[in-house]
Amino acid sequence: MKRSFILAGCAALALSLGACGDATSSDASDDLLSSAGDTEKSSSSKAEDKSSSSAKRDIPEGARVATLDDLERNMELSGFFGGTAYLATGTKIGLFSIWVPDTAWISVPSDFKDGVIEFSRGTIAAIDAKGVVDSMKALVPSESNKNPGRSIGFIVNEDDQLQYTLDGKTYKDVKETSVKTTTSIISKGEDLAGKQLECEPDSGAKEVYSFYDGRYIVETKDDKNGTWSAGYYDIHRGKLLMHTLFYPQPTYSMFTATVSNKYGIDFSTGKSLTCKVSELKYGKVSAKNLAQEWDVSVDGLDWMFKLKDDKTFELEAKKGVDPKLKRNGTWDVYGDNLMLKFTACSDKGCTPSVKGVVSDLDPKKGFKYAHSDPDEPNIPKEWEVPIYE
Repeated sequence: MKRSFILAGCAALALSLGACGDATSSDASDDLLSSAGDTEKSSSSKAEDKSSSSAKRDIPEGARVATLDDLERNMELSGFFGGTAYLATGTKIGLFSIWVPDTAWISVPSDFKDGVIEFSRGTIAAIDAKGVVDSMKALVPSESNKNPGRSIGFIVNEDDQLQYTLDGKTYKDVKETSVKTTTSIISKGEDLAGKQLECEPDSGAKEVYSFYDGRYIVETKDDKNGTWSAGYYDIHRGKLLMHTLFYPQPTYSMFTATVSNKYGIDFSTGKSLTCKVSELKYGKVSAKNLAQEWDVSVDGLDWMFKLKDDKTFELEAKKGVDPKLKRNGTWDVYGDNLMLKFTACSDKGCTPSVKGVVSDLDPKKGFKYAHSDPDEPNIPKEWEVPIYE
């Protein structure tokens, strides 16, 4: 009997349609039970959820807020929803996951600020079951549960014991645990870093997976057109998790798969890919050097592009004093790729995300940006440092 999977939200993923599968698989819907109540759809004008992890929280006397160094690769959370769940940290560079093995799992991008993992950006995949699955679904925001997302906080108490709390309530012990591995699959995310996999499905377009340090880009290519998506990746408990953050077209909010030691990819939906591995060649662009204001005048329009330290940006175009375009969103750098996700657009129907290679970056002069934006007016491909008198 085929297992059905349910999924619940990631409110920040405006066009996501599902989880734990393959976006191009024509039979993926057979393995995924989704509904409008499980996945929140929102327009590209919807603002990103703001993390509340910086909010002060009470901790027991003698305790301190936990840091990434306090976390093990695999941990047991006893008493989680009256049972046991497992927390995986992998490479500790941005992606966490909570597991009830063979039942439900949640991927969550997080910087672990103040020792807190916010579920507001989480995505859950689970078998179609009740009980603990319902409890896990309630952790992430969706139209069906109407909550903004819950959180799990960590401390080290006065006895040097790592503990966790769900929503700041009772603190419970965290125990280190281990996961059985096998030489037939890749069990560490760092073993994929710096590799590119060119994969041929049984039918459909070729897929190219580029793995950076904790970040990925997958491109689907055929003779006529193609698409792409990108986000955070890691391997937790033997499973490759790819949590989508940037995408120009509807796609899954999370992919779950195993990667063999010969670099074949087997998705949880049952789709398998045979892949050829090669070294991923790319330049490294400093996000710090990009985080400033840029401008340029092109085709009668004066452009301003402000990339901020908090990974948000403002993009504007004016003709004289008349505004012609204004967009806001979030940005990141994957190797030499500048990723843009639009959360507000004055030009309705703008492409949700854009990516492109940055070259010739000089923080005192400018940079080139060979991007994928198909819209008009088109984002300039060369930017300069503004001149102030």
